[in-house]
Amino acid sequence: MSKSDLELIALQEIQHVPGGELVISVEIEHGDAGPDGLNWRLLVIAKEGADLDRLQNAATTTSHRLKRRYQLVIQSGNSAGG
Repeated sequence: MSKSDLELIALQEIQHVPGGELVISVEIEHGDAGPDGLNWRLLVIAKEGADLDRLQNAATTTSHRLKRRYQLVIQSGNSAGG
């Protein structure tokens, strides 16, 4: 699955957690992607007043769930121009 698709799914799932409505974006940070596509984590950006502990737990739970269901495909090179 592409990074942008996986970020969208993660955002939707985290926004369903109580307090998740304050999340404004989710980004995937990946290290040296191994062949299994599992070397990544979610970075959650939320509005002021969000319960950070709850959102951290939601991000961790969501990333584990998504890693079981999907494989991240890292595309190398510049994607400008389609």
